[in-house]
Amino acid sequence: MTKKIIAWCKNNKMKTIVSSLIVIILIIMAFSSPNKAQFENNIPKEFKNLEARIVKKPVYLDYVIVSGYYQNKKISSVKAESVEYIGLFGKVIEVKEGSSEEFIFDCMKWLPSLIEGAKITISLTIVTTILGMLIGAIFALGKMSKIPGITHFCRAYIFFFRGTPLLMQLMFIYYSLPLINPNFAIQDRFLAAAIAFGLNSAAYCAELIRAAIESIDKGQFEVAKALGFTYGQTMRKIIIPQTYKRLVPPFANEFIMILKDASLTSIIALQDLSKVTTAIQSSSSKYTVFIPSMIIYLVITGVFSKLFECIEKKYSVYE
Repeated sequence: MTKKIIAWCKNNKMKTIVSSLIVIILIIMAFSSPNKAQFENNIPKEFKNLEARIVKKPVYLDYVIVSGYYQNKKISSVKAESVEYIGLFGKVIEVKEGSSEEFIFDCMKWLPSLIEGAKITISLTIVTTILGMLIGAIFALGKMSKIPGITHFCRAYIFFFRGTPLLMQLMFIYYSLPLINPNFAIQDRFLAAAIAFGLNSAAYCAELIRAAIESIDKGQFEVAKALGFTYGQTMRKIIIPQTYKRLVPPFANEFIMILKDASLTSIIALQDLSKVTTAIQSSSSKYTVFIPSMIIYLVITGVFSKLFECIEKKYSVYE
């Protein structure tokens, strides 16, 4: 392992230098980040002695390489005073309206809520993708079967869920089903979203799986049959392993599409990343919240795209 790292560093000298500089800068920032006491020492005496009817506890934000501090004092029902500071490279900087420090400080305040929203978005996407693959595989095999009843049912299912908007499907499951029968009511918003997204994704995954299976040379079925393999053994041991690499790219696209479509869950008030972002924008009247939100989406997309790329390389052995 060590030899591989050394070899990589030799072959990528520029990347190694840049990476080393970034690491050094981050370490310096981490060790020089001001603590809570340093922030409190910079608060003006006028603010400390300010008589307030309601005094809110100060908030200290520590993100290792950068820190922040703010405190609000409510003087009356219409008047309030506040102090905001950001700690960067060992310095305590007062946050002024319209400055670049204000944007950084706002991002620090929004980040915990955005991360909680991102967790829900990622969880929903992963659950939906797994449901889509499992249910989709069943419907793919059902559509390919030679039993008329099963084939027609699977075709109808795929046609319906691919032919109607996901938003309508979500609203039907969460809002309309309880009106048809109260026993069908789903109180948990995440569960309702997972069911709607899973059923929708299954229709698309079914077509992806079917296309991947049918892309395998039919001669392999005949050879397997001549060797005494049953249909199930042929699919499990010969055909399906060859479809893995072919399925990874389209499944990766499906995953990314679900990740972005998760924003539709705001219609049922699920607190995903998109819903949290719009809530912050509404309460703060700052549209700059969309910048860190989009960056989080890009990071999530980049990480999972790289993961799918590694999986594709792993299963390339079957090609």
